[in-house]
Amino acid sequence: MKSRNIIISFLLMAGITVIVSGCLKDKLYDEGRIQSEHATGPQPQVVEVRLTASSNTNFLTLSMNNSPADTIMDLVPINLATPGPATRDIHVTAALDSTLVDQYDTVNSTNYETPPSSMYTIVNPVVTISKGSHVGYVQIKFKISDFLGGSWALGFRIVSIQEPGYVVSGNLNTGIVSIGVKNQYDGIYTNSCAIYKSGALLTNTNGNVTLATVNAGTVATNSLGNYFTPYDCEFTVNPDNSVIVSSSNFSVTNVGPNTYDPSSKTIHVKFSILSGKYVFDQTLVYSGPR
Repeated sequence: MKSRNIIISFLLMAGITVIVSGCLKDKLYDEGRIQSEHATGPQPQVVEVRLTASSNTNFLTLSMNNSPADTIMDLVPINLATPGPATRDIHVTAALDSTLVDQYDTVNSTNYETPPSSMYTIVNPVVTISKGSHVGYVQIKFKISDFLGGSWALGFRIVSIQEPGYVVSGNLNTGIVSIGVKNQYDGIYTNSCAIYKSGALLTNTNGNVTLATVNAGTVATNSLGNYFTPYDCEFTVNPDNSVIVSSSNFSVTNVGPNTYDPSSKTIHVKFSILSGKYVFDQTLVYSGPR
């Protein structure tokens, strides 16, 4: 470096203009007065599983109306995460991965299961994101009624992209879809309940109650009498239209008569908890789907 400085000084004394690019630039960079520069090429175009728009959990729950018909539906969106649409058809292989469901259960203390392959068919393991669009879908063929009464979920992972110039997303390369089917009792109900404590009327409750499907004959809500929360309360309708009330939080005594009227979609129950300390006389009338 010293000999180079002597040469530069000699040239300056001789009236020759020189441009010093090496040492001066290094000095300015060391002092933090300039930034290093790198040539930039085309940015990678990322392909992702995009089940949820507002978070990276990529776990989607579908709640579907029951039907015995064969159904084909767009299940899992495979998204090209670029400002503009695809400039050509992009072929993405998405594979089922049951370990994703097992891992989700372990982390979240849930009990989802991957349904047996006899319950569904993946129509297109290779998804096409068509030229001019952003999204293609993994399609599934199944009978919705086959999924009634279970906690079913399907996990998918992007395996490969056929065309060069595209990369699989690092954090959105997998996703899980839970398929739930509503039974005939699922919906929003208007509530009227008289609650007694130690034989005396404690209160009357009204308002709406949402009953969600547990299995083919059972619906559940997160309150007792639309008053004590958050305690689960399940209503199981038997084939003879009698009703059994239960809860995982309390031992329930069914006082009765507990009935379901199919013509008006009305549930009427009388039950008690804590050895009869609290008695609930409740009527729930269906008002619409949830």
